[in-house]
Amino acid sequence: MKRLSSFILLRWAIRDAFTQLLGLWYFGEIEDHYSVFRLFVMLKLMPFSVMSPWGRGFEKEIYGFVAMWFLIDASVSFVFSVVSWVVIVNVRRRGGREMVKEGCYLLSTMLNQALMLKCFEFLLTGSYMRHFVSRICGKYLASYFQAAQEVYFTVAWLLFYFAARCRVQHTGGRVFGRRDLEGFAEDFR
Repeated sequence: MKRLSSFILLRWAIRDAFTQLLGLWYFGEIEDHYSVFRLFVMLKLMPFSVMSPWGRGFEKEIYGFVAMWFLIDASVSFVFSVVSWVVIVNVRRRGGREMVKEGCYLLSTMLNQALMLKCFEFLLTGSYMRHFVSRICGKYLASYFQAAQEVYFTVAWLLFYFAARCRVQHTGGRVFGRRDLEGFAEDFR
């Protein structure tokens, strides 16, 4: 739990840093102090404030910012979808940088499959799908559907992690198999 909570804080810090940099890029030339303070508070509440009323007069900057933020957030979540399993499964004490490198390496071994999995995850667990399902089935069934899809993709990313580990170890001459899985289970006991 300690490693996973530090991983979650690392992910939040990276997202916050990118959000603040994008905020400086798009809103750095605004001279009205009240508007700058209001935008700063909105940026600190990202991603909760993406659809909130941002204010009037900065529509061009806001649309550019939101588009770039979605792209960067999707990239960060793509990388950290495998890194979270590296953090959970790895019992050796390693630093965050090494775990992120291992996660990126595992993603690069099966990049096409990872991109397809992330696209399906985005389509089925996103807010647009929830809105669509809530229009047809109601709010509660849409929440249930979204929760079920998130659990499904959590397991799918775990299977992706095992498949990527299998491919990496298989190319090294060693076969990833039942003993490795039993070793993971023993390390958690």
